[in-house]
Amino acid sequence: MLNTDSLLKSSIATKAVETEGSAFVAQHYNNWKLGLPWETVLPSPKQMPAIIAVGGGKGGVGKSIVSANLAATIAQYGYRVLVIDMDLGCSNLHSHFGVAMPKKTLADFVLTQRLGFRELMQPASIPGVAFIAGGKEESWSEYMEQSSDHLLPLWQAIVASKQQSKVDVVLLDLGAGTQRHTMDFFSAAHLGVITVLPEPTSIENAYVFFKMALWKLIENLGRRYHQPEVAQDIKAALSTMVGSSLSSGYTACFRELALSYPQFMQDLTRTMQARCHGILVNQARDQSDIDLGLSMEHVCQKYFGFPSKSVGYLNYDEAVLKSLKNRRLLVSEFPHSMIAKRLSVAAAQSLKILGIQRRS
Repeated sequence: MLNTDSLLKSSIATKAVETEGSAFVAQHYNNWKLGLPWETVLPSPKQMPAIIAVGGGKGGVGKSIVSANLAATIAQYGYRVLVIDMDLGCSNLHSHFGVAMPKKTLADFVLTQRLGFRELMQPASIPGVAFIAGGKEESWSEYMEQSSDHLLPLWQAIVASKQQSKVDVVLLDLGAGTQRHTMDFFSAAHLGVITVLPEPTSIENAYVFFKMALWKLIENLGRRYHQPEVAQDIKAALSTMVGSSLSSGYTACFRELALSYPQFMQDLTRTMQARCHGILVNQARDQSDIDLGLSMEHVCQKYFGFPSKSVGYLNYDEAVLKSLKNRRLLVSEFPHSMIAKRLSVAAAQSLKILGIQRRS
């Protein structure tokens, strides 16, 4: 049996110090809880890992490449990182670490319940990183059409992973689209990184993803307060208001809705401020592609109301394809490439947003 405590400790034993924790998590802890899709007992902020979700509305934008290499880069800063493949039924995260699909996957924990969470953790090729495969089991499909409450044990295991396995940062590699479980875990993350390609359909899908993230928080609040009808009324009103004035955005409607739903809108604003959206442009080829991240940061803040920050860009590089063909992690295969340096910038920016001090 894999000794995950040993795996996650020994890999960075020379830097083993008590984790300071995330300043962002500590500061926004109570407001963050308001927007969670599940009501459950949570550890204190100091006992909880920082949670980063990597998503995007379109397939093929590089979410798994970003997740695997971001995890490796954060680990190089001296943190223990667990990356989980949440593309349930179509997972490929393991291939970025150069291994075949593990026999132990999330299905063994969520569906059959024959294995514990820590038994799923596999050592990655980078010290300080472990990963969990999502699996390709067809049985996932029937669950995806239902409420995501069946994933509550997974959520509980994630938030307890710092206490149980000394994990500092959990990275969630989400699937394409806006399925219910995808948006639930994105809304539960402290930092949600949207990966986008500099082309119209990808940008459009990213903005749909932003909208669905807002819708999910409204639904979560309605569920928490046992006011689902109020949540539906607010979504309908926002759709009508924004539809009649496309330039105003959702934030311009919040003040008007606050007259009718003062407490709900106040709490919605609080829970939105307790999360941050990071924007990462992939396959940038020129300055206009690079500038896209800053443009989307501005739009996301003004139009949707989320605290947003561009975490950088990844240049188009043949090294990505070469590393995949060689079944080697990009930052290991080409550590001095420009894209590896850009990943380092993205990792540093993500830690800065979360208020986590770099150790090296």
